[in-house]
Amino acid sequence: MTTSELERINVDTLLLGNLVIERSDSRVRTFLEAAPERSASIERTGPRTTDRCYIGSRDSRVLNAHLNERKFDLIVGRGQYLKRTYRIIAKIDDRYVSLRPKDIETATFLNGKPHEIEKEFGELTARSDGSVEVFWALPKKVLHKKVDPPIPTSDDILVGYAIAAAFGTSALSFTSILMGFVSAAMPG
Repeated sequence: MTTSELERINVDTLLLGNLVIERSDSRVRTFLEAAPERSASIERTGPRTTDRCYIGSRDSRVLNAHLNERKFDLIVGRGQYLKRTYRIIAKIDDRYVSLRPKDIETATFLNGKPHEIEKEFGELTARSDGSVEVFWALPKKVLHKKVDPPIPTSDDILVGYAIAAAFGTSALSFTSILMGFVSAAMPG
């Protein structure tokens, strides 16, 4: 895909209606169909250094991120052998939202940093066609107490979907890689 080609994907957020993901070779932009003036975007300004994520780089120094024309910081893991290196944190003003890999295809979407598991919005799954699926967290019972998940704002949803569309949501754990080597080496 060249930089001039723009791909548009519509997805249902299940909370705020349809969301549009616009992708080109170096940019991802998300906005709600009902409010296109509010958007989140992530743009690569340097060279493409990897094919392991759609945006082409996991180097925060060559990525510009904006929410409604306000710049926000992205802390992007290297995305190599351990699941924790696939974590992505967005610092928007004085708060954080993050994606933490859960398994081979899904990431947990959090209202905070990756270790704040009690603040789980839900799970995002990026598909190969560019769409992003969501499963919003349900109330849980912990030690006989009901814990309600936080409800994401429209800005949280825009940023979460932009991160998932730009970097994907999957990660292999080191254990999975090691078990694959072991099973490949065993006869039969």
